Amino acid sequence: MPSTFSKQTIGYGIAAVVAILGNTALTWVKETNPAVNAFMKQLMYHHWITHGLAVLLVFLVLGFILSRIVRSSACRTLTFMLVLASAAGALGLVWLFLSLS
Repeated sequence: MPSTFSKQTIGYGIAAVVAILGNTALTWVKETNPAVNAFMKQLMYHHWITHGLAVLLVFLVLGFILSRIVRSSACRTLTFMLVLASAAGALGLVWLFLSLS
């Protein structure tokens, strides 16, 4: 019998998937486009500070919104989605930094 996840678990779980993949995409864009990197550096003194705050903001805002929208359920795919997003994000970053070196 599957356990039931709360609305907050599902909402913030989905937000984590989006934040993980968004982190990878933002890293690709920022590291391959000097104009974006310079803009992000100008915003918050260093591009990684802007990057971290953007990903954190996406996670918190999307998690808050989704936890209000979704229903409690047995969402069996949430764990799989988180593992898959983490693996895809890690592989994407490895690929990026290997191709840049």
